[in-house]
Amino acid sequence: MDFIEEMMEEGQIVRVFGYGSLLWKPDFRYEQAFIGRIEGYKRRFWQGNVTHRGTDENIGRVATLIPSNKSKVWGVMFEVRDQEAKSKALNGLTNREVFLGGYDVIATTFYPRDGECKPCLVIVFMATSQNSYFLGKANTDTMAMQIVNAVGPCGTNIEYVTKMADYIKEHIPEDKDTHLFKLDKRVREMSDQKHCLNKSIGQKEFFEERQETDG
Repeated sequence: MDFIEEMMEEGQIVRVFGYGSLLWKPDFRYEQAFIGRIEGYKRRFWQGNVTHRGTDENIGRVATLIPSNKSKVWGVMFEVRDQEAKSKALNGLTNREVFLGGYDVIATTFYPRDGECKPCLVIVFMATSQNSYFLGKANTDTMAMQIVNAVGPCGTNIEYVTKMADYIKEHIPEDKDTHLFKLDKRVREMSDQKHCLNKSIGQKEFFEERQETDG
């Protein structure tokens, strides 16, 4: 990965493109962030996760990139300039995304939204079908059901999807990611249904216990 070695040299800038949870939860120090896009890919929730947003028993679904010539993915490019911060950012992301998440590292061109910076080379983490966690394509209901039932050390899989959708709707309104928004809508519907069902079951159990006690 020569491009990473070059970015790590003194005086060079590490640029990371986020299109998933990094949008709303970057866990490293950076100097600047720019909204923009990369081209030739589409965002899909086809990657499984058992270390952050799911478990072996209930695998979560997280975003990855799928090559698609006429597509583009909107997100945020983070610039990291400080040498120590660069090392911490790349080590942390590599451990989380590659060693624990099954992602690969690629380099591609980032195009800023408003000309705030010039197009530049960025690091992107993407999972391919070659890794053991890859779940692949499924219908919206199947994916939503998996997401609603998955919880990992970093939180619910529901939060992962809904906060991503909320961020894009607020900060990147030109992003018309129908795959994400359709899944987000179904996840919220199923989550509400599950909450109502759990509440109903809980109330029923409560009154049955009261009846047994009173009897």
